Amino acid sequence: MAGKQVQFPPNQTHVKAFELGMIVFSVICIAVVLIVVFGTDIGDEFRPTL
Repeated sequence: MAGKQVQFPPNQTHVKAFELGMIVFSVICIAVVLIVVFGTDIGDEFRPTL
C-alpha cells in the first residue's frame, strides 16, 4: 500500500438552476423574517429593556 496514489471519484456537479433557486429561496426567507421582526411586535418582547 505504500507509495500508492489515493484515487478520488470525479466531482459531482449540481444544476446551476438549483443553486440559483436555493439562493432566491434563502433571500425570500431572510426578507420574511425581517418583515415579521420589524413589522410586528414579535421581536419587541425578546429585547431587554433598561
